[in-house]
Amino acid sequence: MEYLLNIPIVQFLVNIIDILAVAYFIYFLYSLFEDTNSITILKGFIVIIAISIIANLIGLNTLAWLFKYVITYGVILIVVLFQPEIRRLLSRVGRSGLGAIKGKITEEALMELSRSIIMLSEDKSGALIIFERNVGLRDLVEESVKLDAVIQTDLILSIFYKGNVLHDGAVIVEGDKLIAARVIIPGVIVEAFKTKKRLGTRHRAGVAITVDTDAISIIVSEENGKISLAHNGKLEYDIPAEKFSRRLNEILSVD
Repeated sequence: MEYLLNIPIVQFLVNIIDILAVAYFIYFLYSLFEDTNSITILKGFIVIIAISIIANLIGLNTLAWLFKYVITYGVILIVVLFQPEIRRLLSRVGRSGLGAIKGKITEEALMELSRSIIMLSEDKSGALIIFERNVGLRDLVEESVKLDAVIQTDLILSIFYKGNVLHDGAVIVEGDKLIAARVIIPGVIVEAFKTKKRLGTRHRAGVAITVDTDAISIIVSEENGKISLAHNGKLEYDIPAEKFSRRLNEILSVD
């Protein structure tokens, strides 16, 4: 092994792989902190590290000594300030098969779901449907009304009918099945989600559940009937009904 590493071409390839790995890690961190309040702090810390490196290179010993201690104690500060992002990072790294779904939804079920969402939008019936993927949502399911039903338009419409006791909660989907209704997203999760947009509780809950998990949320506004999708902690607001099915298909990667 040591002999191979001494070969010039192998050394070159190893260096390229090393650089690409570091570049991907930096990009991964940036995508994790993007659109959060912590991105400014992260940029500031990167600037401090850059100044420290430059100070060492050109021999500014006092400045280098000062920034050495700033960086050392800054790590502790980062752990405190970036708790939500660190939790998100560990959750994403710990997933098996990134982007895969436990039970794949069929095109037939997707059509039924899309039809029901469009009808709910036309009637301005509020709805929140959450797709469980690799990160389990069993804690939420345990406190809900458990189901084991195939996705059907009539069933979804009846659940979110304004006179139904299940109307105010969310529905959880796994593969082709509805596995829970009247799912209540804990207030602590909803309140932890900060946004510049003025969103109602249903939208905030739908986005918040996608911050620490790989779930996907479909939200229908009770106020104006607008359809939204949430994934990776981001909200795609006011998706036209004619484009909704295609966009959901893209996110779920249905074959």
